[in-house]
Amino acid sequence: MLSKRQIEILSFLRETNEPVTAEWIAKELNVSDRTIRNDIKAMQPECLQLGFSIDSFRGRGYQIQVFDQALFLKQFSQLKSEKNDEKAADFSEQNDRVVFLLKRLLLEKRSIKLEGFEDEMFVSKSTMQNDLRIVRKILLKYNLRLVNRPHYGTQVEGDEYMKRLCLSNYIFNRQDVLVDYEAFPLLDQELYKKVKETIIKKVNIYKIEISDIALENLAIHIVIACKRIEEGFIIEHLNENLMDDHPFEKIVALEIVKEIEMYTELIFQEPEIDYIIVHLLGTKLMHKEKLTEFSEFDEVGHIVQCMLKRLQNEWNWNFEDDIEFIQALTLHIRPAMNRLRYKMNIRNPLLNEIKLKYPSAFEGAVAACKCIEEYLSIEPGEDEIAYIALHIGVALERMKSKLKKVKRVIVVCASGVGTAKLLYYRLQHLFPKDLEIVASINYYKLSEYKLSSIDFIISTIPIKEDLGIPVQVVNTFLEDKDIKQIKNYIYPINKNGCSLYLDEKRIFIQQDMKDKQSAISFLCNELYKQGCVPKEYEKLVLERESLSPTSFGNLVAVPHPITPVTEKTFWTVCTLKHPISWNDNQMVQFICLLNIEATPKGDLESMYEKLIGLIENKTIVQKIIKGQSVNEVMKILQEN
Repeated sequence: MLSKRQIEILSFLRETNEPVTAEWIAKELNVSDRTIRNDIKAMQPECLQLGFSIDSFRGRGYQIQVFDQALFLKQFSQLKSEKNDEKAADFSEQNDRVVFLLKRLLLEKRSIKLEGFEDEMFVSKSTMQNDLRIVRKILLKYNLRLVNRPHYGTQVEGDEYMKRLCLSNYIFNRQDVLVDYEAFPLLDQELYKKVKETIIKKVNIYKIEISDIALENLAIHIVIACKRIEEGFIIEHLNENLMDDHPFEKIVALEIVKEIEMYTELIFQEPEIDYIIVHLLGTKLMHKEKLTEFSEFDEVGHIVQCMLKRLQNEWNWNFEDDIEFIQALTLHIRPAMNRLRYKMNIRNPLLNEIKLKYPSAFEGAVAACKCIEEYLSIEPGEDEIAYIALHIGVALERMKSKLKKVKRVIVVCASGVGTAKLLYYRLQHLFPKDLEIVASINYYKLSEYKLSSIDFIISTIPIKEDLGIPVQVVNTFLEDKDIKQIKNYIYPINKNGCSLYLDEKRIFIQQDMKDKQSAISFLCNELYKQGCVPKEYEKLVLERESLSPTSFGNLVAVPHPITPVTEKTFWTVCTLKHPISWNDNQMVQFICLLNIEATPKGDLESMYEKLIGLIENKTIVQKIIKGQSVNEVMKILQEN
């Protein structure tokens, strides 16, 4: 049986195609090099029966070799499942202990003596006190508190609705795309299936649009409600006018409750029906045919208008005429606001991928979501922000396709009609949406053509005279190098690379920082001394960081201000002597403070592509971190 950390090492090795040093893995997992080497050594006897081996390369590190793909995938999936199973509880990690304590405290009917937990989890009294400090902090978010009664024990006190929200948000794994109910003994499996079937039936009857994840969440909340009602924990009061204000949701909730009551023989009082209505309001619960119209006077319409203005002013994106985007945003924001009002956290399984793959859309969503925060006085949270980022990402792709200009070309072929046609059709096949082939002609006829509307010429023979437009000479049968050159004409590459955003004065090597705050403070102060940023810059960067951490894994963080304020776009690079904890034990040793101009004029998408290409590459990041001089790091960045 592999330990939780050994499974993490395995996951880490699986993500890379090249050897990785024990030092690198140790930094990522915040343990010593020796611990990693010992773990890998301990794993070796079990590797063969799991379908893989871990090879060691002197001076380069470790690399996984999978020789039985089917066996490995099956065993690896099983190992990860067992890691989440309650029976395979691993109390070596604080997060696992905190979740365990929350579960026991929230579900227990009476007071519990905490001393028993120390023996159960094999931890000291001081460790237990530290864990309880985090538990109290989490409970406080839901207006719940831990109350200790001498001789009786400790109990969670507070509103039942809040207890259920805390239970669902922290007990169930929020990273999985769909919940595997078999991994959670808390859920009555048969009841869970029945509830899910009931919801699906009602969804089909009323032709309702609901995502798989929303369906899973709704089913979980109803099962939790059944368990709590059965144990005598009832919601006493929720909202006076929920049923009157939301007649459609009321109908659906009553029909679901009717079937669940028949199956469980439980009785759902009015506040419990309100509880289900609240969760229905948190989904896009509406008829497929009814795309809700919005007006500027409707609260959702007001927020959509605010978002459109922010995206225009701060990012120079004009979505005013994109009806599809406006409708998608309207449909999303209505339930999102209900989720925020009723403190219902939504999980976004694509959060990390969205942050990494669509950084500009995510930053645009951060700006747009300030409209919701200002209206409700509630921070949306990064899961909600990431959903808005998806809609912005789709709108940006639509915008790009509309702005994309097809290149008009003439094909010059000197070897006859047959080869000219072959070249013509090959180009059409390779670049159907990028090239408009105006004509395919012999060289001697070229002088007859007006070239003012032509972008470039593709020719099988050299053309000596200057025609005023580019000429690409290719092989008749188009070799790889020819295709690459044509692509360069269609999608021009910025030859400056990363140099455009770099300055030796803004590269800081092997700094000694104790935490995230001191690193950000140091970089902002340096930029202020250089006259590059305003005095309140650090505050803007920390405000953005509080909304969603900017660590991306791979020991990299890309902090930046919540609002662009600099005159131009540039990077401030910093490497650290030792990794620091950035967020949830995610370690960072390479920081790129991203400074974006207040009124973007350049191609920010291209800049983000370069940056993401760098920070995703473990080899490049390793070289940067090991760099011992500004010139060395500058050279690495310029060459990639």
